[in-house]
Amino acid sequence: MIVSGGDAVYFPLIDELRRSIAAAFPDDSPAFGVIDAGLLPEQTERLRASGVSVARVPDDPAMPAAALRKRPALAANFGKLWLDRMFPGYEVLVWLDADTWVQDAAAVRMMAGAARTGALAIVPGGGRFGARPMRIRWLLGGLFGLAQIRSFNFKNGRHAGLSLAILRDLGSRSLLNAGAFGLRADAAHWEVMRKWQTFVLRRGKPFTSDQIAIALTIYTDGLPVELLPDTCNHLGPYRFDPDEPALLEFWYPYPKVGIIHLANQEQLRFDPAATVTLLDIENRPHQVNPRYGLLQAAARGRVS
Repeated sequence: MIVSGGDAVYFPLIDELRRSIAAAFPDDSPAFGVIDAGLLPEQTERLRASGVSVARVPDDPAMPAAALRKRPALAANFGKLWLDRMFPGYEVLVWLDADTWVQDAAAVRMMAGAARTGALAIVPGGGRFGARPMRIRWLLGGLFGLAQIRSFNFKNGRHAGLSLAILRDLGSRSLLNAGAFGLRADAAHWEVMRKWQTFVLRRGKPFTSDQIAIALTIYTDGLPVELLPDTCNHLGPYRFDPDEPALLEFWYPYPKVGIIHLANQEQLRFDPAATVTLLDIENRPHQVNPRYGLLQAAARGRVS
């Protein structure tokens, strides 16, 4: 099963993700589930009418009730570490953030296959698409090599009150992007991730509790992980193939991207008129909105 989640604002993206999965798997589309993090009743009805399983986060003492009352959409972030309980009966659960969409089924199959080994299947940050995988603040202009690590793991781990020993190890580790991952339903990771999530939520930032909990599960507790290529959770940069149309990896040999993730691109996600300049493999520029629905609409317009 593939699972996503979000509130009423994210519903169009969730529905586009659903349609992209159906298009990528024309003959054997996986089951699709959604965490209701503030959807409208008519939106949940529309999803269920399309065969989607919709669930709310469990009523568990570990859930931060105050944070959820203040910001219900956080249920999607918290709930992704509870998928084994929220959507029982599936061998493998694949989480995809609402601002992702599937262009190539091979990426989902790769993630599910890696998860079937019993490991957490996830994409590390950096790689050939991360020009600066770690932020560093140079102190005294870099005199004597003095610097402060500004990595996601270090910064959020410090907010959560992790020990200095853990921070020293975690700070230089690759970010494990929680926007897309796969895990077997019977894996030990779920309980360990929830243990760390509960710890982080006592002092840390609710929005990032899922990602730091995953990092602690893998790097501190040493549970098995399979590190996947960027195509399974691609944040850009992209090239554009206007003939398909399709989004391609920026660097040679320009393969088609499997799972597109529009993280930190709010205007592109929510403004249909917003575009970004993407080059094709001949370095010709194209104005594109990389959302699934808008990319398909633009293609239909060219055909007509």
